[in-house]
Amino acid sequence: MKALEGVGAVTREQWNRLVVPGQGPISHTFLSAWEHVILPGLQSRPLVAWDDEGQVPVAATPACFYDLDPGGLKAGAPPLPLRALRRLREDLLLLRIYELGAPAALAFPLLHEAGMSAADAARLLLPAAMEEAARAGAHVMVVQDFVAGEDGFDEVLEEAGFVPVPVLPTVMLELPFDSFDDYLARMRAPYRRRAHRALEQSRGLRVEHHHMFAPLAPELARLTRAVFDRAGEIRREILSEDYFRAASAAPDMSLLALRRSDGTIACFALLLDDGPCLQFLNCGFELTAREDGAYFRLLYELVRLGIEKRYQRLNLGITTVPPKLDIGGVPVPLVAWIRYHRSPVQSLCAAVARRFLHHEVESPRRVFRTDSATDSAAVLVHPAAARLRRSA
Repeated sequence: MKALEGVGAVTREQWNRLVVPGQGPISHTFLSAWEHVILPGLQSRPLVAWDDEGQVPVAATPACFYDLDPGGLKAGAPPLPLRALRRLREDLLLLRIYELGAPAALAFPLLHEAGMSAADAARLLLPAAMEEAARAGAHVMVVQDFVAGEDGFDEVLEEAGFVPVPVLPTVMLELPFDSFDDYLARMRAPYRRRAHRALEQSRGLRVEHHHMFAPLAPELARLTRAVFDRAGEIRREILSEDYFRAASAAPDMSLLALRRSDGTIACFALLLDDGPCLQFLNCGFELTAREDGAYFRLLYELVRLGIEKRYQRLNLGITTVPPKLDIGGVPVPLVAWIRYHRSPVQSLCAAVARRFLHHEVESPRRVFRTDSATDSAAVLVHPAAARLRRSA
């Protein structure tokens, strides 16, 4: 088994035959767009295991190399001790990462045939991944961000020397509503009043849903860069114009935009149709959008769109959690697994990662008059569960 030179080295049909609902962020379509982001040292090197004839993929995982500056993951200058040390050596603590899994949170990181377990897929793919990481001199391997406990996969990672590190939770909203009005009616009075205030404040904004949006790529890239520059929780890749052009060409990606009366975009969301789940991938807006109430309006319009299009749930992503909880979302804990290339300092590496990524997981709000609208938010779309539904 050899690492591929990007996901384009295998056809969409070959790759996507292994994709099940809930794994949209590792579909061929999305990965083809994501390979256009700006990330230092980015090199896409996905892995595919083939059948005995070498014609049909039986397991696969997205994977890429990039260079990580831990001091640049959050807004502001790197910590003072790191700045002092870098006066002696500029590349100190720059880490070469080999990352497996989805660039967006929650999707299970491995693809595999229906008759194969996640653990068996991992036993096929992980040795090749570890060889690839060693070949390229990666300091750290990371298996990204998913819910723990899938089909023996955790045990295989542990056997291979990986350790779990909690990461930022994603926020999931179940959509058991007949209409947007029904959604509002089921809210407790304080949250319903908050929704009406947000809708009233932003009444001057026009809502647009686009499936073709390539001409907007420069503006979308500019607005996401504005979010990146002020991000206080975590930041990594920069979304390029080419990323948005590629996303526009993808049949399962779309753009929800709020436009002002002067024609400018106040705020937008890039979306992925992922079977029963609508994935909120990226957003962009400048600070002036707060005067329009644009971001809060965007969240409510995501809910409206999800209900109208009959999605079962909405994955709202990992950042700016409080307003997502205020619209009824539930935080879903996620974990990444890491393996440092020198085993004697593996425990230290894990301890540093846990300390650096430490965060408080907020409790769900009591947004609805009964909890029935959110009880099932923690029952997520795992590959095994999705296969059962698909075959039912």
